[in-house]
Amino acid sequence: MGVSRVRRIRRLVRALAGWFWRGLVAAGSYQITGEAIHAAAVLDAPPPGHPERLCPNRPLTALERTLLKELDLAR
Repeated sequence: MGVSRVRRIRRLVRALAGWFWRGLVAAGSYQITGEAIHAAAVLDAPPPGHPERLCPNRPLTALERTLLKELDLAR
């Protein structure tokens, strides 16, 4: 009888640990998703003075014009 009781307790502990682990995974995925959505909203464009900022006053290079035409983004 002692062995059966120990097995039941182990089975219960494993079930509870699995349930708890799945809860932690779900909470973590929710947090990561929330951070990704927030980061996408914040990082729409490079900040002013950044080396990769867009310069509307400089003309496009030949390669950039070709790529723009291929993407059908030309105005």
